[in-house]
Amino acid sequence: MIARRSLLLASLGTACVRRLPGVESFRLFMDDLPLATANAVPFVPSALEGRVVLVTFIATWCFPCLAEMRVIKRLQRDYVEQGFSNVLVGMDLEGPAVLGPFASGYELDDIPVLVAGDRLRSGETAFGRIRELPSRVLFSREGEVAVAYSGVASYSSLDAVVRKLL
Repeated sequence: MIARRSLLLASLGTACVRRLPGVESFRLFMDDLPLATANAVPFVPSALEGRVVLVTFIATWCFPCLAEMRVIKRLQRDYVEQGFSNVLVGMDLEGPAVLGPFASGYELDDIPVLVAGDRLRSGETAFGRIRELPSRVLFSREGEVAVAYSGVASYSSLDAVVRKLL
């Protein structure tokens, strides 16, 4: 299990694409995410099994993260009915105090905005240390990591991968 954790850490740290074994890795990663949300959208990891899931690590002070909200919302709008889901993980130290207004301001009414705790921010999870924001992991319906990288993504690049996985 530690080897799998380090594979994802390496992929996020170096922007490489890694493939991990199916549902086991998906459950491992989902279980390491916090359950508390900054908005009224519940986070139920088991409900995401069998869906294409994009987990994006963000912060409210991160300009590239803010610029990417349009892309995330558009993907949600375009593909939610076909089995796609977004999950945002807010890495802000202030937690719900800043993430709640952020979620409201960006009208993230159908995307859970999770509140990262100290354990996640320090890298003591399956995600390892998140070195850059935004960082994302895109899971296939089978629970495999299709893509894991950091930095800004265009709609067209994410759209192409999501369509292929759907």
